[in-house]
Amino acid sequence: MSEPFLPLLLAVAAPLLWGWRWRRPCWQMLVLGIGSWAAIGWLSLLPAGPTLRQSYGLLVVLDLLLVAATLAIRPRRWCRRLTDPALVRPLLAVLAPALICALALGLRGVVMEFPSDGFVYYATYFGSDLLDTVRLDPLRYRSPANWFFTAASYLFGFPEALAPGRASLLAALNTFLVLAASCQLSLRLSGRVAFGWLTALLFLLGMGHQNFSFFHQIALNGTLPGLALVLAAATPLLGLLQRPHWPGARSVAAAMGLLLGAAYLAYHAHGVTAFLTVNLLVGTTAACLVLWPSRRRLLAAAAAAGLLLAALQRLPWHPRLESFYAWPETMRFVHDYRLLGHRFFYFWPSLPVATWEPAFLAALGLSLVCAVAWRGQCRPPGAVLALALLAPLVLLEWWAPFINDLVFKLIEPDSAYRLVWTSLFWISIPAMAQALERSGRPHSAGGWSLQRGILVAMLVSLIAVLAVPIGLQGRSNVFVCKVPHLLTPLEEVRPADGTTIEPILGPLRELCEQQPRLQGRTLLSDPYVGAVLGTRQCLAPLAARDITKLAASSVETGQYPGLLSALNSTAALRAWLDERGVDVIVLRDAYVPYESRIARASNHWQPDLLSRYGDLSLNRISTEQLARVGFQLERHEHGMRVYLRTPAAPQ
Repeated sequence: MSEPFLPLLLAVAAPLLWGWRWRRPCWQMLVLGIGSWAAIGWLSLLPAGPTLRQSYGLLVVLDLLLVAATLAIRPRRWCRRLTDPALVRPLLAVLAPALICALALGLRGVVMEFPSDGFVYYATYFGSDLLDTVRLDPLRYRSPANWFFTAASYLFGFPEALAPGRASLLAALNTFLVLAASCQLSLRLSGRVAFGWLTALLFLLGMGHQNFSFFHQIALNGTLPGLALVLAAATPLLGLLQRPHWPGARSVAAAMGLLLGAAYLAYHAHGVTAFLTVNLLVGTTAACLVLWPSRRRLLAAAAAAGLLLAALQRLPWHPRLESFYAWPETMRFVHDYRLLGHRFFYFWPSLPVATWEPAFLAALGLSLVCAVAWRGQCRPPGAVLALALLAPLVLLEWWAPFINDLVFKLIEPDSAYRLVWTSLFWISIPAMAQALERSGRPHSAGGWSLQRGILVAMLVSLIAVLAVPIGLQGRSNVFVCKVPHLLTPLEEVRPADGTTIEPILGPLRELCEQQPRLQGRTLLSDPYVGAVLGTRQCLAPLAARDITKLAASSVETGQYPGLLSALNSTAALRAWLDERGVDVIVLRDAYVPYESRIARASNHWQPDLLSRYGDLSLNRISTEQLARVGFQLERHEHGMRVYLRTPAAPQ
């Protein structure tokens, strides 16, 4: 079981073989697979329970037993299952697009570029043994102390060294999970193989983190498996809406219970899944009231909504709301208006690029068209109706007074754009388009119609907008696509992916072994070096990646306050270093010119930030100055100089 990829192979094979052998639907395989990763780690929270490592070892044993039972019980049925024609549709519509996209992106590799969020996840996975250092929180989501980080650490056997290949495999696994969950839901709603591929295409082109491609920004954290788990668990509830008659309170309660149970686990993979769960429950409840009107259910839903809004009113505004409102107009996404003497806030991201905007606006437009087209119909398609309500619901959460307290009180406003993920536009757009196409012609009619032509033209135009970059006066506009980021060569970001800094880790570890007194002391370096080294050696970096200091000027004043003036005096420099307990200093010989294409397009950080680190005051310190304050040159290799204090700094 010490082989790094054996647990991964078992964790993927067990639910697939089980579902294939006993003809279980795709959503059950996903719930079993992802849910087991999520649930098994909580055993470590039991009094005198097993450790995380022992808990995941139990998962391997259970997977082995499941695989053995699947292969050993009545093995002759495998021949019939292999030739079962019912497998063709799910294989082509679910497994094929998910597997092909995952393999293509995984083999190409994931881009880890400092100081993006993706780099932080990357350094976290490979920074320490998470199975020994992380303790799960049963109540609140805390990153990286969540089950997906620990499960991935065990399944992939992450070493304490940066490994781009394993990081790409992890990103590929997450891509496979979310696409499999999305495509199986699309197939269930449409019954057509082509719509599974369309769902995968819209996800690849439109899903992401503002302008960042999902594969290079959130593919290494728990967002994607969390979304996959919620989508799989929501499938039975959406399936009930497809029935011609009220399915009964017991069936609805069971489906909601499954969704809420999975949502609890998904929330601990990433907090944004809580909003997806709430929106799905609101959408399905509203669809139920439209399909099967009931005064009792209407009163119960209104009472629950009233209690939720009343609870939101009692919460304070987010402490950073005013600071976000004070941003420059070109970058501001928090706005306000006054009505009847009251001040109300609303949210709309206005960053230079945000690829999801055209996808969200397309979903919102189709929702409005559906509202007009289905008006007067005795029974619109149930599950599609629930999905069609998601985009307007997100808009209400951004704009509507009192409802948008969800944004301005529960999460930071700069993260409110993530609610667009809860619109599930990559699933809802194909589903709504097919429902509109079917409602515009008799069931017996075939061929092309004007309505079908308009819908196809809309989908083609949306894909073109998402796939083809559009420039405006030499600058990318709001409709810039994520394709260039997906196609960014890995060699282009090599100066920012930690590769050039990683070699100094070995000498620092040797120094830590030779000098036990260095344990827990401070390492002075530029933020990039500090972020790469992290906690993988005995010293604590003074400066690392800081989300609030992504410009060179703010780095100098925010992470090295007082150092520039301290360089004028030996006594002042010694006092500055003593105050911070600095025992080791790592300085780079040279800073190669580097400008981030993604940073330039997004304004997320200063494009030449890494190169500008060369202008920091710490790089003005000479070997002679350091010798005068008690530091000697210990190592000079890999383009970096390592200085050691002798004797140690004051405790």
